Parts: sequence; structure tokens; C-alpha cells
Amino acid sequence: MTVDTPAGRYTYREHTTGEKTVGLAWLSVGALLSVLLEVVYVGARITLPTGQTVAFPFTILIAFGFTLVLSRTALLWTENRLVAGVPLGVWLAGYLALLIWPSVTGDVIVAETLRGVLLLLAGATGGGWPLIRGK
Repeated sequence: MTVDTPAGRYTYREHTTGEKTVGLAWLSVGALLSVLLEVVYVGARITLPTGQTVAFPFTILIAFGFTLVLSRTALLWTENRLVAGVPLGVWLAGYLALLIWPSVTGDVIVAETLRGVLLLLAGATGGGWPLIRGK
């Protein structure tokens, strides 16, 4: 079954349950890897020609864009917004797990600064936008 869209494009909707499950599982794995790398590099700094270092938290923008892509891709697999939100939920759960990690090992992973909060907001906003607004 195809759905007609303006430019003569169509979206394939005859996925089996197994295909949907595997697709969402891979998106969830991508979400976990994404949140780990974004948290690790949120404290990145660049060195200016004068020798000074400046905070360059580029992963905040990456978090917004990548979770946006994850949610939009999940909506290609299913029209159920709750199911399509699984990769975003995995991203948020990964962030939470990395946030509470110091209570287990004592190693701080998530920067408890404004950059850490902005990373969380960017990831949640980017992933939530397609789920609220649509594809």
C-alpha cells in the first residue's frame, strides 16, 4: 500500500512486525551511541591562535539534529507516535543513566553545568518535535 504525497512520491507502509522491531532496535542502538558520544564531548574546547581555549560544545547541536533524525526515521516505520518515540526514550534513558553513574562508581560523566542541561534540552526538543508535529 502506498500513500500519495505531493511530488508523486510514496511511502512504503507494508512492513512486517519483525522489520519494524529491528528498525526501531537499530535506531535505539544509534540513540545510545549518540548520547554517549555527545555527553563525552560536550565539554570540548578549541584552542585559539592566541593560545586561549574556548568552550565549543558542538554536541548540543548534534544532539538536536540527531534525535530529530531518529524520531523522523522512526515515524517512517510506524505511525504510532508512542512507538516512534522509543529511540528518543532510549536516548533520554541513556542520558539519565550517565547522569546517575557517579553514584555507582564516583566517575562523573555528564557535565553538571549549563552545557549538560542544554544537551538534555536539545536532545529532548529535537526528538520530540517530529513526534508532536509529525513528519
